[in-house]
Amino acid sequence: MSFIKTATLALVAGFSLAACNNHALVDTNNGASVSQVEDSSLPSTSPTGSMLQSLTPSHSEAIIGQVTEVVMQDREQQTVTMMDQKGDTHNVSISKSSLGEQNEYQKLAKGDYIEVTSIEVTSDMVAASSDEHQLTVTAMPYVLREIMIADHKVDCIGVAPRKCLLTKPAGQDSSQSEWQYRYSGIDGFDYEPNYEYTLLIKNTTVSNPPTDASSVRSELVEVIKKSKTGS
Repeated sequence: MSFIKTATLALVAGFSLAACNNHALVDTNNGASVSQVEDSSLPSTSPTGSMLQSLTPSHSEAIIGQVTEVVMQDREQQTVTMMDQKGDTHNVSISKSSLGEQNEYQKLAKGDYIEVTSIEVTSDMVAASSDEHQLTVTAMPYVLREIMIADHKVDCIGVAPRKCLLTKPAGQDSSQSEWQYRYSGIDGFDYEPNYEYTLLIKNTTVSNPPTDASSVRSELVEVIKKSKTGS
């Protein structure tokens, strides 16, 4: 009996240790959660990697996926290709006019993780033998994005002269994407000069933002990398 008791205690301790290596951030507005696994065998940028598998839809009709290609994009409409958690591919059409009041239009980038509520247009299958489906988005409550932050701020002008962060999508060098001014802040992010960051942020929409304020609120999910540059 003592051997069984000892083995049981060891098993419980093992589960407790595993639980300590995982933690979750939960969005109370839409119910979606992001589990951060410290020891991951797959990169977060993989369409079927740990990040995509850790996302939980806010309701049964929602689809979660990663943007694999931006096909077309302007101020009113965009079309992207998305791979979902099952590995199925979807052609996703997002129109500014079709989104509800709580879903501000956000331009997507390759690598973004998105949750969408969609209408599947079954008559517009790309091909009978293809796994691609045509989806029309009616809601997009948030976007998860990996970005890089430069090691210095620059002068910029919004309502008044100020200092702005420089950002670009993660995983892209200067030949693919130039640094861009970021006028809005990132909630929960404490910037230090002379460090270059890679962040995972969550962008959610803001209803009726103040004049000259952003319609998208960004909050820090995880500091993926922080490197001193010696500048």
